[in-house]
Amino acid sequence: RLSLPLTTNQQPFQRMTCAFSVATLCAAAPGATAVYTRRPFTARSQRGRAITSIGIPATIADGRSAMTTVSQDDTGVGAAPAGARRTFSLYRPSRRDELVAAGLDVRIIHMVRHAQGTHNVEVPGTCQYRHPKNHDARLTAFGEQQCEALAAKSADVVGNSQMVVTSPLTRCVQTALGSFPTLAAELEVPFVAHESVRETVNFMCDSHRSVAILAAEYPRVDWSHFPADHDRIWAKYEAAVPEGYDGHRESGDLVSVADRGRAFFEWLSGRKETEVAVSSHSAFQRCLFSFGQDDGGVPVAPPQFLSGFGAAGGDEAEDANTRVVDYGEDEVFEVFMRGEWDNCELRTFLVAY
Repeated sequence: RLSLPLTTNQQPFQRMTCAFSVATLCAAAPGATAVYTRRPFTARSQRGRAITSIGIPATIADGRSAMTTVSQDDTGVGAAPAGARRTFSLYRPSRRDELVAAGLDVRIIHMVRHAQGTHNVEVPGTCQYRHPKNHDARLTAFGEQQCEALAAKSADVVGNSQMVVTSPLTRCVQTALGSFPTLAAELEVPFVAHESVRETVNFMCDSHRSVAILAAEYPRVDWSHFPADHDRIWAKYEAAVPEGYDGHRESGDLVSVADRGRAFFEWLSGRKETEVAVSSHSAFQRCLFSFGQDDGGVPVAPPQFLSGFGAAGGDEAEDANTRVVDYGEDEVFEVFMRGEWDNCELRTFLVAY
């Protein structure tokens, strides 16, 4: 698969995709300009599939009183931030010098969606996301090849990164280590597992194994940001739905996913690193870059029947629909960032504080 170069009158956006074991850096010839037409964002499900119908248990649909109360303190990450919800400003990489000159604290972020996982492979007659064998889904052999291909193409792009942040889910940890091997070999570059950038917590593939097992399996990664061994967010939603329920969980509570995105940017602002790589997930990325936007936000999200569950104010708070990010009225850049992410696709952008 080849990705056409997306350029403006300044410079190409940095985008790498891997397919058929090929990684392509979208860089046009000097002076070349791509014609890019804005189009409505495609209606997709939380995993990029068209939504048909979603069943909601009557005990949930009848009202939140049916839910078990679990305070956000029990899960830690994803709580509505103290004070008003904040919107963070994103920019294309070519504006870095301008923003620094204006006195802003600018961070370069290289974000990748994990490579192909076992849950991404269709098996007729089964739902791979729900299958117990895909609990904390790992990469396929093809996914590992995608990481190798990205590593070969991205070294010059991500080589100055001072930290790598990864979702705690195994497929993202594998993607981070496999796609950035040069950084992994530099022990002074921290690899940090962080709950805030994990996938929306819906199905078996979205629940992580115990932190003790993960830490033993991946000692190169810093797991110190996890105060509990079990998956706290999964446990929160398990307590909220009836026994036997197998539908969407956190995707029915996108305000909490958005607050996780805010928590990540807030946490990053307190770090010393100015250039970082991040290994994350498509549904989280879809929410991060689209939540609260004027065109309706996250494309065709499931009904928000758990919206704000456990969060201060939830979706009833005045600022609940506050967008996580803005794009400085740069429409082309916005379309680029909000588009669907391929497995093992890398995009680079700036966040300015």
